[in-house]
Amino acid sequence: GGQGDMPIDRVLEAEKRVECKDEPQVNSATAALGNICAATDKQLFQLVEWAKHIPHFTELPLDDQVVLLRAGWNELLIAAFSHRSVGVKDGIVLLAGLVIHRNSAHQAGVGS
Repeated sequence: GGQGDMPIDRVLEAEKRVECKDEPQVNSATAALGNICAATDKQLFQLVEWAKHIPHFTELPLDDQVVLLRAGWNELLIAAFSHRSVGVKDGIVLLAGLVIHRNSAHQAGVGS
């Protein structure tokens, strides 16, 4: 197993296959909090779809696929949020169109 087993272009292709379509931004704390559950469901679904396009993942036994996703979903979501949020000051992009800004989080009682 070398670098040829996990070519970066295949990983990038997996990313592109599951990218969200741009949706209108949600900025209010109430609207954003109301959408967080739906956003999380959508993100987890996309994570599974992404994994299916990663070389060799679907060759693993199904039980192993489930164990890997259960063990790593939180780190993978944090990495995805971080990547999408690079250009956002004082906020985090949960999904395309769902941006939680620092002041919205404070209004909702999150953070200090």
